[in-house]
Amino acid sequence: MKGLRTFIGIFPPPEIQRTIAAIQSTFKGDNSLVRWESQNKFHITVKFLGDVAEKQLGQLQALLKAAAETISPFEITLLSVGCFPSVHAPKIVWIGSQPSDNLDLSRCFGAVEETCAEAGFKKDERAFHPHITLGRVKGLRPRRGKISGNLIKTIENTTFEPLKFPCTELLVMKSDLSPSGSTYSKLFTIPFRS
Repeated sequence: MKGLRTFIGIFPPPEIQRTIAAIQSTFKGDNSLVRWESQNKFHITVKFLGDVAEKQLGQLQALLKAAAETISPFEITLLSVGCFPSVHAPKIVWIGSQPSDNLDLSRCFGAVEETCAEAGFKKDERAFHPHITLGRVKGLRPRRGKISGNLIKTIENTTFEPLKFPCTELLVMKSDLSPSGSTYSKLFTIPFRS
């Protein structure tokens, strides 16, 4: 039987989500090639686990809870917008920062990676790049010039005051896919050391 499509994430507080949505709105315009994420889905993915059997969730919760006892609450800073894999061939438009700007978050990521490896999950081969997805280019990646030049210009020219918010917990989330996108529901919360 297929498991639950699961990820571990950090969700910013509502006021930060509203500010991110305001920044996101400057990109939207008439660009129908991008499917923009809704405000309530803005999050930083710390670890994507893929399909997880329900019987694994108890062990995962216990291991994450023990690891979280070693992590103190910290502050996250979002500094810029960008896209993966590059600004000239964007597939994902994001708001985020470099790991060096969020050392506590990078340490949290390392602790989660080790804990998930202990629970039998494969370590991520890509470097951690803390970001919140604003939108995804739909369908096949367009060739250069096929995406509105306005989108690329906006990405290159958007600046904002650093967005800072406290991080006190991790959320383990279920993601259900549908033709219209994904919907999230919380499986459990992992609070940090108080």
